[in-house]
Amino acid sequence: MTDQELRKLSRKDLLELLLAQSREQEALRAELEQARELLRDRQIHMEQIGSIAEAALQVNGVFEAAQAAAQQYLENVRQRSEMIEAACARRDADSKAAADRLLQEATQRTQQMEAETKRRCEQMEAEARQKSEAYWAEVSVRLQAFYQEHKALKEILALGDEHP
Repeated sequence: MTDQELRKLSRKDLLELLLAQSREQEALRAELEQARELLRDRQIHMEQIGSIAEAALQVNGVFEAAQAAAQQYLENVRQRSEMIEAACARRDADSKAAADRLLQEATQRTQQMEAETKRRCEQMEAEARQKSEAYWAEVSVRLQAFYQEHKALKEILALGDEHP
C-alpha cells in the first residue's frame, strides 16, 4: 500500500488495518505453533531413523523459515506503524491549520461587527444631537416670543399703574 493510499484512509480504516495485522500476527503464531509441532514430529521421526545430522539440517530449515517469517512480519508492522503515524501527524497539522483559519475568520468578523456597531452608534448620536439642537432652537423661539408677549403686557400694566 502506497503512502498516498494510506493518507486517504480514515481512522476507522487505519484501525481496521491494525486489526488485520493483529489477526495476521495470530495466524503467524498459529503457523509457528504448527511448525513447532511439525518439528517435534520430525524430531521423533529423526530419532527413529537415527540420523542426528539429518535431523539438525531439517530443524535448522524450519527455524530459519520461522525466523525469516517473524522478521518479515515485524518489518511490516514497523512500516505500517510509521505510515499510520505520518498520516495522523498530517491530519493533526491539517486540523490545527483549519482551527487557526477559523479563529482568524472569527476575529475578522468580530472586528467588522465592532466597526459597524461603532458607525451606527455615531450615526445615532449625530441624529440625536441634530434633533436636540432643532428642539432647543424651537424652544428658544417660543421662549423669546413668550418673553416679548409678556414684556408688552408688563409695559401695559406699568402704564396703567402710572395713571390712577
